[in-house]
Amino acid sequence: MAACSQDYPESLIRVIVLDDSDSKQLSETIAQLRKHHYPNLYYASRSVQVTIHSKAANLNFGLRYTDSLPGGSAEFAAVLDVDMIPERLWLRTVVPHLLCRAKAALAGPFQYYYNVPPNDPLRIRNDLDEFHASVCLDDLTNKSPCVGSGFVIRRKALDQINGFPEGSTQEDILTSILLSSLGWEMVYIQESLQWGLAAGTFADWIRQRQRWVVGTLSKAKYLGSKDASKLPNAARQEGILSPAVVIISTCAIWTTVMTLLPLLALSGKPLLPSTPYLPSLLRLAVLDFAAQSIDQALLNSVLDFRTSLLGPILAAWTAPYRLAMASRCVVPIWFEKSLPRSTPTGVSEAVGRSEIEARKNNHSCLKIILWDCGAWIYLAALVALVTGAAGSVIGASSASAEQPILQALGLRIGWPPLLFLWLASVNTVVLPVAYAFSPPPFLERRDMMDKDPVTGVLYPKKSIKEAYLARAGQKMWFTIAAYYLVCCVLNEGCFLNFT
Repeated sequence: MAACSQDYPESLIRVIVLDDSDSKQLSETIAQLRKHHYPNLYYASRSVQVTIHSKAANLNFGLRYTDSLPGGSAEFAAVLDVDMIPERLWLRTVVPHLLCRAKAALAGPFQYYYNVPPNDPLRIRNDLDEFHASVCLDDLTNKSPCVGSGFVIRRKALDQINGFPEGSTQEDILTSILLSSLGWEMVYIQESLQWGLAAGTFADWIRQRQRWVVGTLSKAKYLGSKDASKLPNAARQEGILSPAVVIISTCAIWTTVMTLLPLLALSGKPLLPSTPYLPSLLRLAVLDFAAQSIDQALLNSVLDFRTSLLGPILAAWTAPYRLAMASRCVVPIWFEKSLPRSTPTGVSEAVGRSEIEARKNNHSCLKIILWDCGAWIYLAALVALVTGAAGSVIGASSASAEQPILQALGLRIGWPPLLFLWLASVNTVVLPVAYAFSPPPFLERRDMMDKDPVTGVLYPKKSIKEAYLARAGQKMWFTIAAYYLVCCVLNEGCFLNFT
């Protein structure tokens, strides 16, 4: 209904619901809405078995379907995910960017979500903000990637790449790469013009993050195949190498840190050698932290929102799940067999339904999260971290006869960069455990919406939008910055006596 209620001439738009489920009930509902309210609303279904690449194939089917409608295909085509609610000014805001820029093939806003619980216990916002920031930066070179929903694309440009690429689950990113290789530009619109559903349960969020890993790897596979042989070598190389960089930097490293750090600390031995260069190394560590903070602050100055300075760390808790999926996908014999099925956001599997029922009744989700979702590894890691920290403190106490206690602690657990890793590891392992013991209350979609008095369409409440768009907090950054400052004062005052 929101797509049909745009502040845009009705005669200039056709809304087509593409249904791969071939639902008779949905078909009849659309027919009634078309008859009584929206004459420009259509229903279409391929009536085929859904596959892993069904979205791109379904969109291409929709493009062919428009060719058969009265008036034929249009100059532009717009795409919305099934869960997205576009604002009334969506088309009126996006289309002019394509009308004014002849070289622009695609324009669209980012995706925003109205069902993220208060305090965001799964750190969904931190995870999405990093991608959002990269989209904003890419827009400076007119190569902002398509984000999969809410965009309007020039049909002429789309026809030049033979429609949406079906060789990957990341058809949106691949579409941008293919269009850029032909000299077309992409436009990012920094306005909140569409609101949808983020993964609503712990299991749904894990599955979605794993699907993104699969999509990244399938994109690399596609770019390395003969189908992409006509692309520029630079675009192919970047698309092939970037998955390895992403998986190593965001999955493998954090999983390794979470595993090895408590084991090393448990020995009680110093993790750093006592050398005359430690004071200088501490100063360099402070400069490095300051440089990273300034870099992030400068980034925020060019964005239309403020990310958390340590956002990637706060969202790193999914690293073991993503690494497990990546490990399965890189083995060729498993690649085609083990890809997770792509389902629309909001469609919960059995585990997700169990969590929803528990949250509705204000119950904990211990078995669901720790056992059914495999989060017991985080509980084990938390025990290892606490035990390792205790081992470091005991080791420092034992060494206090030979060196000052502050120095002994500094070489084991208190060295600022090491403390940074400790805090990151604690955040990573505590989050799923805390969620299992005290999950957020479940909110029904209707309770998060208000009805528009003019159109009768349900839109997310203003208070929910404002809460989601609120600037990210920097509590963890201030904690680490304060600790760096204390260490500097103690070091310069010779209280740590690192020399």
